Order: sequence, then C-alpha cells, then structure tokens
Amino acid sequence: MILKTWSQGIIASHFVLLIFMIGFFFITHKLKNRIDSNTTMFVLQYIAVVVIMATGIAIVTIDQLVTANITPFLLICIISGTVFLIRPLISLTIFSTSYVAYYHLIALTITNEQVLLSNRVNGITAIGIGFLLSIILWRYNYTNITQKWIIESQQKQLEQMAYYDPLTDLPNRRFFDKLIKQECSSMQRQGHESVILILDIDNFKIINDTYGHPAGDNILRQLADLLKNNVRKSDTVSRFGGEEFVIFMPKTSLEEGYYFAEELRNLIMEKRFTIGSVTLRITSSFGVSLLGDIKNQSSQDYYSLADKALYLAKRCGKNRVEKA
Repeated sequence: MILKTWSQGIIASHFVLLIFMIGFFFITHKLKNRIDSNTTMFVLQYIAVVVIMATGIAIVTIDQLVTANITPFLLICIISGTVFLIRPLISLTIFSTSYVAYYHLIALTITNEQVLLSNRVNGITAIGIGFLLSIILWRYNYTNITQKWIIESQQKQLEQMAYYDPLTDLPNRRFFDKLIKQECSSMQRQGHESVILILDIDNFKIINDTYGHPAGDNILRQLADLLKNNVRKSDTVSRFGGEEFVIFMPKTSLEEGYYFAEELRNLIMEKRFTIGSVTLRITSSFGVSLLGDIKNQSSQDYYSLADKALYLAKRCGKNRVEKA
C-alpha cells in the first residue's frame, strides 16, 4: 500500500513538473523576441522558481514514505539558485518560505523523530546552499551588467564627443563627411539627387564684439534649435564651426533645396533672438549645391561648391540665397 502511494505520488509530481516546464519553455520561446516582454519574463521566472521548489518539496515529502534521503530537495535548491536570476530579497523570501513548507510537510510522512530532526537540519543546509548560490549568481550578473552599462555609457560619450558639436548638440563635420560617403553609395545605387545647403550668420562678429562670446553662443544654440525644428525628418543639420551650419537634404532637387533655403532665411530673419533682456534680429546667407555625379568626388568637393555659392551670397549683399 505504501509503495503504491509512493509510486503514484512520485509519478504525479514529476508529471506536473514536466507539464509546467513544457508550458514554461513554450511561453518563453514566444516572448524572447518581443521588445515589451521583459516584465512578463521577469514574473514568469519567479513563478517558475516557486513551482519548482514546491514540486521538489512534494517529491521529497512523498519519498519519505520509502527513504530518508532528501537529495531531490537539495537538487531543487541548487537548480533554483544557479539557473534563475533572482533579486536577493525575493530569493530570501522564496527560500525561507520553502523551508517552512518543507519543515512541516515532511512531518506528514516521517514517523521516526530522529530521522525527522536530521532531515530538518539537512534541509537548512540545502536551503542555505541554494540561497548562497542565488546570491553569488545575482552578484556576478549585477557586476557584469553594471560594467556593461558603464562601458556602453562611455562609448556613447566618446561617440558624442567625436561626432557631435558640444555647444549645439548638432552633428559635426566628421559626422557629416561620414554621412556624405554613405549617401554617395545610396545615390550610385538609386540614382537620386541630394542637396547640401550651407548657411552663415551675417555680421556675427559684431554680435560677439557687442554682447560677448557667451551671448554669441546663446544665439548659435537658438539658431540650431530653429533649424532642427524646421527641417524634414530625413534631413541632417550639422555645425561645421563658428557661425556656419550645413544641412544635408537627401532625395532633393536643386530647386527644392533653393526654395527651402529661402523659407529658412525668412524664418531666421523673422525670429526674435533673446540674450537675457535684449532681443535681437539676425540675418543669414545661404549657399546651395547639388551633389550630382559623385563618382570621383569627395564630401569636401561638394562642400566647396556650396561654399562658393555662400561666398557669392555674401558678396552680393548678404541675407540672400545663391545656388551653384
């Protein structure tokens, strides 16, 4: 009778665990490629630990009908501590609760007081090993994740310093040159036109001389914001240095670039730039060039074409747009 009860209990316990693990594997497989699955996976992990610990306690309790061995409980503790990444406080709660359940349940199938006491003491050891392994795993992964986050953060900072202007947070010339090389490949494949647009603040030196360089920097930041907020999503605004800005407009004709530059010129002319309590109006000159056939050219060559158009705009009275 005891052997029959034991065999039925063991089979049922293992069957329940098997069904749960199949379901757990199926759900995690479905969720692993979903971006929004982190929270669900987090919860499922804790559910899995609780179910596995509960099943282990059930198995070792049933085992006491025929043996005093608690190896299944020890194995379950080790597996839970080494397979699942659990926060220390939650780990302490799970293992402590599991021991309380283990402590009381094995008394249902153990009749010998000495064996019961021995298994309860050995259970403390098993729980302690599982909890310790869980803490070690958490600490190891926490350290790795922290170091990875620091490295990624430093890489982003280095990239920001290498490719972005610190004053305006706009891409710099190095970024722009790299972008043009990529666009050259795209134009060769697809055969479309793109435009480079250069603008320069008129008489910017007078602003610096009159109000100081910090005031000039403030004007540059305000202008950068205006440009970013008025270009297309596909366009790229960059600062080459000083009061010179460059806009890259992919899949754009020369005429489209010219009219867009006129719109920007009017926006800049109409905007009120503030320096503390002082309000200023500024004007700007634009040079627009078409990338055209880029087979044997470099980004500097195209910048030179637009720069010549800008020089012409300056020479012809400023506050105007010229195209090359």
